[in-house]
Amino acid sequence: MGWWNKLVRNRKVQTGDEVTKENAVGPWVKVVEVHFDKDNPTRGYFELDWNDDFVGLLGEAGYAGETPEAIVDLWFNDLCRGVAMDVATDD
Repeated sequence: MGWWNKLVRNRKVQTGDEVTKENAVGPWVKVVEVHFDKDNPTRGYFELDWNDDFVGLLGEAGYAGETPEAIVDLWFNDLCRGVAMDVATDD
């Protein structure tokens, strides 16, 4: 679980007002929920929420797809691969 500890340790916790859709400024993405199979916890998925500015930011970074969902999916897959590579190099 080294990757999870890194994620939690590196997460910047905000004090005061929570960032919500109503008061967020600029691009944002949020993990809404993590779903996993209790009988096989290696299987599951993340439910994400994002705004149009975030999709635009991904487009500027070179991600392209037919829908915003496809663009975010490409980015999230790259992110997960990067986390896996970090864990592999730490061992």
